[in-house]
Amino acid sequence: MRKQIILDGSWIFLTDPDQQGLNQEWYMKSLSDKGTEVTVPHIWQRDDRFSTYTGAAWYQCEFHAEKPKDHDITVVTFDAVDYEAKVWLNGVYLGSHEGGYTPFEFNFDKALNEGVNQLTVRVYDPSDNAEIPIGKQGSWYSRVSGIWQSVTLEQRPAIHLKDIQIRPAEDLSGVWVQVTANEQLPDGLSLQISVTEHNGHEEIVGKEAQEEEWMFIKWDDIRLWSPEDPFLYDVTVRLVSGEHTYDEKRKHFGMRNVYQKDGDVWLNGQPLKIRGALDQAFYPDTIYSAPGEVFIKDEIQKAKQLGFNLLRKHIKIETPEYLYWADRMGMLIWEEPPNVVKFSAQANRRFKKDLLEMIKRDAHHPSIIIWSIYNEEWGLEWDLSNDSEKQRYVKELFEEVRASDATRLICDNSGWRHVVTDVNDTHRYFTVPEQSVEWKADLRENIIGSPDANFVPGQVSSQEPVIVSEFGVWGLPDPQDMIDYYGKQPLWYENLGDDTHKEDFKRPLTLFEHFERYQLNEVFRDYAELAACSQRRQFRANQGLIEEMRKERGINGYVVTELTDIEWETNGWMDYARNFKKGFEKANRFNGPLVVMADLKERNVWTGDALTAELMISNHDFRPLKGTLICEIPELNLQESRMIDEGTNVWVKLQEDIRFMIPEDTKTMSITLNLRLELEDGSVVENEYELTITKQEPARRQGIRVYTAYLPETFAEQLRRQGFDIAEEMNEADIAITGQLTKEFEESYIMGKQILFLAEDGDTIAEKGPITFREMDRGESWNRTSSMNYVNTAKFPEIPLQKEMGWEFHGIFPEYVIPMTNYEKIGGTVGRIVYMFGNSALADSSEILSGYFQGWAGQNGASMVRHYSAKGSLTITTWKLIRNYGKHPVGTSILNQLIHEFSNKIHN
Repeated sequence: MRKQIILDGSWIFLTDPDQQGLNQEWYMKSLSDKGTEVTVPHIWQRDDRFSTYTGAAWYQCEFHAEKPKDHDITVVTFDAVDYEAKVWLNGVYLGSHEGGYTPFEFNFDKALNEGVNQLTVRVYDPSDNAEIPIGKQGSWYSRVSGIWQSVTLEQRPAIHLKDIQIRPAEDLSGVWVQVTANEQLPDGLSLQISVTEHNGHEEIVGKEAQEEEWMFIKWDDIRLWSPEDPFLYDVTVRLVSGEHTYDEKRKHFGMRNVYQKDGDVWLNGQPLKIRGALDQAFYPDTIYSAPGEVFIKDEIQKAKQLGFNLLRKHIKIETPEYLYWADRMGMLIWEEPPNVVKFSAQANRRFKKDLLEMIKRDAHHPSIIIWSIYNEEWGLEWDLSNDSEKQRYVKELFEEVRASDATRLICDNSGWRHVVTDVNDTHRYFTVPEQSVEWKADLRENIIGSPDANFVPGQVSSQEPVIVSEFGVWGLPDPQDMIDYYGKQPLWYENLGDDTHKEDFKRPLTLFEHFERYQLNEVFRDYAELAACSQRRQFRANQGLIEEMRKERGINGYVVTELTDIEWETNGWMDYARNFKKGFEKANRFNGPLVVMADLKERNVWTGDALTAELMISNHDFRPLKGTLICEIPELNLQESRMIDEGTNVWVKLQEDIRFMIPEDTKTMSITLNLRLELEDGSVVENEYELTITKQEPARRQGIRVYTAYLPETFAEQLRRQGFDIAEEMNEADIAITGQLTKEFEESYIMGKQILFLAEDGDTIAEKGPITFREMDRGESWNRTSSMNYVNTAKFPEIPLQKEMGWEFHGIFPEYVIPMTNYEKIGGTVGRIVYMFGNSALADSSEILSGYFQGWAGQNGASMVRHYSAKGSLTITTWKLIRNYGKHPVGTSILNQLIHEFSNKIHN
């Protein structure tokens, strides 16, 4: 029988930047005098001295062992070494292995000593890594090199069991098992298979087996595996001769099937709605491997608390320990291999090797329901749609994966154009509330309405499930939190990725440099308040994005980017240390299996008007929808309730809308619409929505005179309706409002006039003086999802604005800003980058009332800025006020207050 020694623990580590170790035969001598002691598993980038080191490094350990008994051998297994490993025992070369994610082993017999032995490993991880599978390590985030998973010494029989492959039958009547030995079994040795409950001893069914052949094992009362009941079995295989057992090997598995039909994913014969999170599995202390069992269980439990039922393990082969606890705890997994960068014969060979080894190693895990092959054409060099050779290559890989494992769904090219796939998934990055209208249109017209458009030319959809497998919005953490966590400023605050990800907004140190430079300190007390506002904005955006998908029958599921922050990328629902971000303890209100939703006609309502909304229920668990739905606005003591009885439908739109009349005597304020669904089975779910109500003010403005120019006549008419007098000449007016910044207005401001330049049309304005504008990305934009619009609310004390500009700005968010830092834009339809310039001096000479930034306070711009002369002022804003004045309650109040403010300056 087998006997193991774990070689994790103390090893000697020594870098070899000049690659002298082979020439000097370091494998023949002790390295303890030259090297330093480290603990394996070990990633050398954890040491600040080696955070950017690439090349060769050596590991060495001593261990005691006995010579194996007759007919036994001694084997060392490395679970994963990144990237190439050469191995010596007592100076004898055993071999090499290439590939950083999957296990390999060597036979020690020709070199093992009785007693003390010296094991030496040379690890080589090249800097020129375009042709090796790397995922995002080193390109987006910290590099990973070294013996990063466990090392085990094992004595086993010379003839032994090598592998067990397990596949549940499609009809779940039993399980298919294939057993492989390291060599052909001689006469007298046979295989016996038994099935037990996981970690149990009582045999449920047993059978004799033949090596290499797939054998079917059937038993009664099979208990299925599901997220709600993650029940596991074990298969134990024994190599026996008569009554004697020579070798034994065990693997766990779960009985479940997964397939797609009629536009849905199905699990165990029931439609499955996916609520997933992207999980790139980086960690603040250990970088690439979870710190241990307790950590893994806690993370999975938190993911469930957030409402997720699936984690998409993004371009990384996950560790066996994590997958085991996903099996045990019922967390579904979508796994994909790390990408290469270059499309070449060697890179493709390495990539395919990792892909197939991942499937072979992990196929017994019932939690894994989807294999991905590629992500967004990474490794295909971006031209899959127009390259028939690459299309053939992807199709062949798909067929090879299907031949390896026909029990799971397969995605050929996650997020981008498909060749052949079981899921029609797409990656779509929008930000809400700013792009809420665009997001709805994209869902209905593109994602649901044009499924064929997500395939390469010549291929069409076969009604595969539609899954939005990437979307999301950033929420900054307090940078001091990670400094406190590490006890120092982490090196990745400078961003340790490669040059493709060095923009200012992807660099945490930018926040420290720009906080005062661009007057963010005038809006936010400190970094902590800015982070809190950013996280509120993130929560609000994710609620809006997800609820729109859950309102659509044609969406099978979604995978949000992402579960946790990773170094500089901060779109996680938890921060890098796995703490919930602000508000996300309530995320299951919109991300849980049962969600009640209001589809609001308006988020901003005048007093005296009606607030109306359609009511919808998303019921992923098929619960009996019988009970009471309560709708209330607690600030106004308004409430409605109704009985519902909608069966077990997965999607319900109630026939009757809610309608609340807002009392005319209500003051301007923020309010909350609360929904509470109480079902007869005891289930209770809640949801809430932010709203503003604005009091209709009497049309008396005490003779304030306004001059308008380069604006629609309808704008002047709205001013009259609001009670302002319209001046015929500028010199008769208290304030001039203009849609162009001509020389006349520039000079008037210098001479003491109060000028308001409504610049919402940006660079399409014919005359805009010295002002240049940056247009926000329209449509889908990853960069824009890192952004935040903000306003100095102290400048608008009577209007219920939020510093991070929420739903109260719906409909008036700016589409242009005045850039204060340099930026890039895509030129025309050719996709080339055009480098544009910002005016950083604006922050020195002006007062910034509202602005915009991306990520870590980079890519700064202003959306309301004020210049002062001796007596006059020039206020420029890109908020969309011209066409919304008199119609949008908050926008109207903002413009009225600006006019009053200017008037007060004149008359006081």
